[in-house]
Parts: sequence; structure tokens; C-alpha cells
Amino acid sequence: MSEGEVGAQRMPGPVRVAQLVALGMAGMGIVCTASAGWLLGGRLALVTGLAFVPAWLLGGLALAFGAEGDSIRVAAILLSGLNMLWTIPSITAGHPPGWLGPAASLVMIVLLFRRSSRRWFEPGW
Repeated sequence: MSEGEVGAQRMPGPVRVAQLVALGMAGMGIVCTASAGWLLGGRLALVTGLAFVPAWLLGGLALAFGAEGDSIRVAAILLSGLNMLWTIPSITAGHPPGWLGPAASLVMIVLLFRRSSRRWFEPGW
């Protein structure tokens, strides 16, 4: 069903929030990396950018949340888990994203496990 059709289904709240969290983390990664490059140089921008690689992949995947298929939801859950594990060391090191990386990942995992999220990606479920 396309967006222009009358009666098109709206994205459920948990899926929309998960999408916004993923896009927010990806955007924060761009801002932090650009700021590190501008203020501290290219080498530190690269180090900062490496911490956001899973968040950027997750942000790209979040753009496909309107498509049908449970594989998108499962991939987002797995990438969120990877992002959580990837960003935990930044908490102790005091680098971005700090505690926001694991917290955002946990929020996404919880939201994507909700029944309404499963129904959105797999309508026949």
C-alpha cells in the first residue's frame, strides 16, 4: 500500500520512536565527528567517527522502516545490539556517544520487540 492511497496504514508509535532514535543517533554522530574534525583535527575526527559506525548503519536502516519484511526489524535489533556493545567503551573513555549509545540502543531493542512493531513489519503475523 503506498503513502498516497486513501486509508494507508500509519506507522505505529513504537516504530516511529525507534526510527527517530536511530536517525537522532546517526545525526549526533555526524555532528560529533564534524566538530571533532573542526576543533581537534582529522585524526581525532576519525577516532570519533569510528564510534558511530553502527549508529550510521542503523540510521540508514531506519529509513527503510516503511518497507514490509521482518528482516528489517531483526536487522535493526541486531544492529542495536552491536551499537550497544560498540559504544560501551566510550563511557569509560569519556568519548562520544558516552551513555547515550547504549541507552538509545536499549530503547530501540525494547520498542522493536513490541507487538505493534512486529505487526508493522510482518502484517500477516
